[in-house]
Amino acid sequence: GLLRRLDGLTGLIPRATAAPDPMLDRTSALGFEHERRQLETFQQRFPGGVLTMDRPGRTAQELADAAWGTFTALTSRTPVVYQATFFDGRFLGFCDFLVAEGARYAVYDTKLSRHAKVPALLQLAAYADALRSGGITPSDEVHLMLGDGSDSAHSLAEILPVYRQSRG
Repeated sequence: GLLRRLDGLTGLIPRATAAPDPMLDRTSALGFEHERRQLETFQQRFPGGVLTMDRPGRTAQELADAAWGTFTALTSRTPVVYQATFFDGRFLGFCDFLVAEGARYAVYDTKLSRHAKVPALLQLAAYADALRSGGITPSDEVHLMLGDGSDSAHSLAEILPVYRQSRG
Protein backbone atom coordinates (compact mmCIF):
# COMPACT_ATOMS: atom_id res chain seq x y z
CA GLY A 1 0.00 0.00 0.00
CA LEU A 2 1.93 2.98 1.33
CA LEU A 3 5.36 1.88 0.12
CA ARG A 4 4.03 1.11 -3.37
CA ARG A 5 2.37 4.57 -3.45
CA LEU A 6 5.66 6.20 -2.39
CA ASP A 7 7.58 4.19 -5.00
CA GLY A 8 5.07 5.40 -7.59
CA LEU A 9 5.36 9.01 -6.46
CA THR A 10 9.16 8.92 -6.62
CA GLY A 11 9.13 7.24 -10.03
CA LEU A 12 10.65 3.93 -8.93
CA ILE A 13 7.66 2.04 -10.35
CA PRO A 14 4.81 3.07 -12.64
CA ARG A 15 2.37 5.27 -10.78
CA ALA A 16 -0.94 3.59 -9.94
CA THR A 17 -4.09 5.40 -10.95
CA ALA A 18 -6.78 5.35 -8.30
CA ALA A 19 -10.51 5.52 -8.78
CA PRO A 20 -12.08 8.87 -7.81
CA ASP A 21 -12.79 9.09 -4.07
CA PRO A 22 -15.10 12.01 -3.11
CA MET A 23 -14.38 11.54 0.62
CA LEU A 24 -10.63 11.65 0.04
CA ASP A 25 -11.07 14.72 -2.18
CA ARG A 26 -13.07 16.47 0.55
CA THR A 27 -10.54 15.57 3.24
CA SER A 28 -7.71 16.84 1.04
CA ALA A 29 -9.55 20.12 0.48
CA LEU A 30 -10.11 20.54 4.22
CA GLY A 31 -6.48 19.74 4.93
CA PHE A 32 -5.30 22.27 2.35
CA GLU A 33 -7.59 24.93 3.84
CA HIS A 34 -6.24 24.23 7.36
CA GLU A 35 -2.67 24.50 6.06
CA ARG A 36 -3.51 27.75 4.21
CA ARG A 37 -4.90 29.29 7.44
CA GLN A 38 -1.69 28.38 9.26
CA LEU A 39 0.34 29.92 6.43
CA GLU A 40 -1.64 33.15 6.76
CA THR A 41 -0.99 33.16 10.52
CA PHE A 42 2.76 32.86 9.96
CA GLN A 43 2.62 35.56 7.26
CA GLN A 44 1.00 37.91 9.78
CA ARG A 45 3.54 37.04 12.50
CA PHE A 46 6.53 37.35 10.15
CA PRO A 47 5.65 39.99 7.50
CA GLY A 48 7.83 39.38 4.45
CA GLY A 49 9.65 36.57 6.26
CA VAL A 50 7.85 33.50 4.90
CA LEU A 51 9.52 31.72 1.99
CA THR A 52 7.34 29.30 0.04
CA MET A 53 9.34 26.51 -1.57
CA ASP A 54 8.18 25.15 -4.92
CA ARG A 55 7.12 21.50 -4.97
CA PRO A 56 9.87 19.69 -6.87
CA GLY A 57 9.60 17.23 -9.69
CA ARG A 58 10.07 13.53 -9.02
CA THR A 59 13.58 12.81 -10.26
CA ALA A 60 16.37 12.29 -7.75
CA GLN A 61 18.13 15.39 -9.08
CA GLU A 62 15.02 17.58 -8.74
CA LEU A 63 14.47 16.32 -5.20
CA ALA A 64 18.14 16.89 -4.30
CA ASP A 65 17.98 20.41 -5.75
CA ALA A 66 14.85 21.18 -3.72
CA ALA A 67 16.49 19.90 -0.54
CA TRP A 68 19.54 22.05 -1.28
CA GLY A 69 17.19 25.05 -1.70
CA THR A 70 15.63 24.30 1.68
CA PHE A 71 19.00 24.20 3.45
CA THR A 72 20.14 27.33 1.61
CA ALA A 73 17.09 29.16 2.99
CA LEU A 74 17.76 27.81 6.49
CA THR A 75 21.45 28.76 6.52
CA SER A 76 20.37 32.22 5.32
CA ARG A 77 18.22 32.40 8.49
CA THR A 78 14.89 32.74 6.66
CA PRO A 79 12.31 33.24 9.45
CA VAL A 80 9.78 30.72 8.08
CA VAL A 81 10.22 28.14 5.33
CA TYR A 82 6.93 26.77 4.00
CA GLN A 83 6.88 23.40 2.19
CA ALA A 84 10.51 22.51 2.88
CA THR A 85 11.88 19.49 1.04
CA PHE A 86 14.08 16.89 2.72
CA PHE A 87 15.77 14.30 0.54
CA ASP A 88 18.95 12.37 1.24
CA GLY A 89 18.66 9.70 -1.46
CA ARG A 90 16.53 7.46 0.78
CA PHE A 91 14.35 9.69 2.95
CA LEU A 92 11.91 12.06 1.26
CA GLY A 93 9.71 14.43 3.23
CA PHE A 94 7.86 17.69 2.78
CA CYS A 95 7.57 19.68 6.00
CA ASP A 96 4.79 22.23 6.22
CA PHE A 97 6.70 24.86 8.23
CA LEU A 98 10.18 25.39 9.64
CA VAL A 99 10.20 28.38 11.99
CA ALA A 100 13.32 30.13 13.29
CA GLU A 101 13.55 30.21 17.07
CA GLY A 102 16.78 31.93 17.96
CA ALA A 103 19.63 29.87 16.50
CA ARG A 104 17.39 26.83 15.98
CA TYR A 105 14.48 25.84 13.76
CA ALA A 106 11.20 24.45 15.04
CA VAL A 107 9.33 21.86 12.99
CA TYR A 108 5.58 22.50 12.51
CA ASP A 109 3.18 20.30 10.58
CA THR A 110 -0.57 20.65 10.09
CA LYS A 111 -2.98 17.79 10.71
CA LEU A 112 -6.77 17.85 10.58
CA SER A 113 -7.11 15.49 13.55
CA ARG A 114 -7.86 16.80 17.04
CA HIS A 115 -5.23 14.62 18.71
CA ALA A 116 -1.57 13.88 18.07
CA LYS A 117 -1.11 10.44 16.54
CA VAL A 118 2.05 8.35 16.54
CA PRO A 119 2.66 8.44 12.75
CA ALA A 120 2.43 12.26 12.80
CA LEU A 121 4.88 12.46 15.71
CA LEU A 122 7.32 10.16 13.92
CA GLN A 123 7.00 12.37 10.84
CA LEU A 124 7.96 15.42 12.93
CA ALA A 125 10.94 13.52 14.38
CA ALA A 126 12.00 12.54 10.85
CA TYR A 127 12.04 16.20 9.78
CA ALA A 128 13.98 17.22 12.90
CA ASP A 129 16.47 14.40 12.28
CA ALA A 130 16.86 15.55 8.66
CA LEU A 131 17.51 19.09 9.89
CA ARG A 132 20.21 17.83 12.24
CA SER A 133 21.78 15.69 9.49
CA GLY A 134 21.97 18.82 7.33
CA GLY A 135 23.77 20.82 10.02
CA ILE A 136 20.77 22.77 11.33
CA THR A 137 19.94 22.46 15.04
CA PRO A 138 16.25 21.69 15.60
CA SER A 139 14.34 23.20 18.51
CA ASP A 140 13.72 21.07 21.59
CA GLU A 141 10.02 20.82 20.71
CA VAL A 142 8.19 19.89 17.53
CA HIS A 143 4.64 21.01 16.82
CA LEU A 144 1.44 19.64 15.33
CA MET A 145 -1.07 22.32 14.43
CA LEU A 146 -4.29 20.38 14.86
CA GLY A 147 -7.68 20.74 13.21
CA ASP A 148 -9.22 22.31 16.32
CA GLY A 149 -6.71 25.18 16.15
CA SER A 150 -4.48 23.94 18.96
CA ASP A 151 -0.69 23.70 18.87
CA SER A 152 0.28 20.26 20.16
CA ALA A 153 3.96 20.58 21.21
CA HIS A 154 6.10 17.50 21.84
CA SER A 155 9.58 16.94 23.22
CA LEU A 156 11.97 15.97 20.44
CA ALA A 157 14.16 14.15 22.99
CA GLU A 158 11.24 11.79 23.68
CA ILE A 159 10.19 11.00 20.12
CA LEU A 160 13.52 11.07 18.23
CA PRO A 161 14.81 7.76 19.69
CA VAL A 162 11.53 6.06 18.77
CA TYR A 163 11.79 7.38 15.22
CA ARG A 164 15.43 6.29 14.89
CA GLN A 165 14.62 2.81 16.17
CA SER A 166 11.69 2.44 13.75
CA ARG A 167 13.77 3.77 10.82
CA GLY A 168 16.60 1.36 11.70
